[in-house]
Amino acid sequence: MYTVWLNVVDDKNPYRYSKHAKWQKRERSITDEEVVACVSEYDTQHIDKKGNPVYRARLANGRGIKVVVDKDDPTFIITVADY
Repeated sequence: MYTVWLNVVDDKNPYRYSKHAKWQKRERSITDEEVVACVSEYDTQHIDKKGNPVYRARLANGRGIKVVVDKDDPTFIITVADY
């Protein structure tokens, strides 16, 4: 299981983040709004080796990000990254 660093569950951001995802967001300056946009308006989606959904999106601001979501909890973000 992953360590939860921050519980962020509200109308604007229904997701919780692992410690790793929170660190990656901070290091890459990825906002909660970008995470929500990626998962809800993705360009491509596939399943990784562990069975987790991976979403990729080119956002309105031109930035490309990917978000990996826990296969057993669709509100739990495992990691985020630029692509």
